[in-house]
Order: sequence, then C-alpha cells, then structure tokens
Amino acid sequence: MDIFGIDPRASSAEKLVPPTPLPHVSRRALARVRDRIEAPTTCPHCGECVGLVSNAEIYNGREYGDWPYVYLCTGCRAYVGLHPDTDLPLGTLADEETREARKSVKPGFMRICRERFGGDRSAAYSWLAERMDIETKACHFGFFDAYQCAQAERIIYESMTGRRARP
Repeated sequence: MDIFGIDPRASSAEKLVPPTPLPHVSRRALARVRDRIEAPTTCPHCGECVGLVSNAEIYNGREYGDWPYVYLCTGCRAYVGLHPDTDLPLGTLADEETREARKSVKPGFMRICRERFGGDRSAAYSWLAERMDIETKACHFGFFDAYQCAQAERIIYESMTGRRARP
C-alpha cells in the first residue's frame, strides 16, 4: 500500500490525488521505490514543520530538475528531494552541515565503487555497510547524518590509501 492506502501495482481506475504542489503521482514510479521512508512532517534538526514545495524556494525562484519538488523545513531550511513522479523522499532531511558532509564523502565512495566494484553501487554500499556495522538497506548517503558521513569518509580514506585516517 502507498501513502494513499492504494496498492501501487493495482490496475484500478481509481485516480491518485497528488498532494499540492505535485502535478501527478505515478503508480508505476511508486512501485519502483524500494525501502521507502516516511515523508517528514517535523524537522529532526530544529523541530519545526516541514512542507512539500517547489525547489524554487531553495534556489532563489528558479526550479531545477525534471521533478523539482522537495520537503523543506520552515525553520532551519533543511530539505530533501523526491523520487521522480512520486511524493516519496529520496532520503532524510539534511541541514547545511549534513548536505556538505554528504557532498564531501560521495566522490571517494564513487571512486571505490568504480575501481573496486566495477560501478556496482549495491555491492559498494554492502561493503560500506559491513564496515560501518549497519544494515545494507540503511547504508546510503541520503540517509546519513554528518557523523555517519565522517565515519564513511574515514573507512573510504583508509581503504583507498592503506593508512589510518586521523580522528
């Protein structure tokens, strides 16, 4: 069942009613999303309300992307994008510190993914999850907080260089 209480694989003629401001929500797109997480309603960083808005609210009035929608905190302005053609978040709300941490560690991860796993991100995430001692389904940069990003960065650095990272 999706958040509307409808099985996204159903062939029902019943139309999905998208939340504002989304133009539509696709049953097929909803069915493709594995390991769904709940849409945020309260910000974990500051406790304020979270709303579904166009990403133009983040990017000074200009929309970016084919599906330009985000969940945005009204207080600290933490945000997270959506899976295309759905109202499902891509990860957890990220404040500026978390966004910067995610961005800084991702290139090293992608390098390991390419060089050691032939571009197989699932295998690379499984490798990282084992070293971080977390479940594979919880191992994704879109779910990480700043601390987990730092932990992943140390693991990646040590794996790439063979040297111990500084704490």
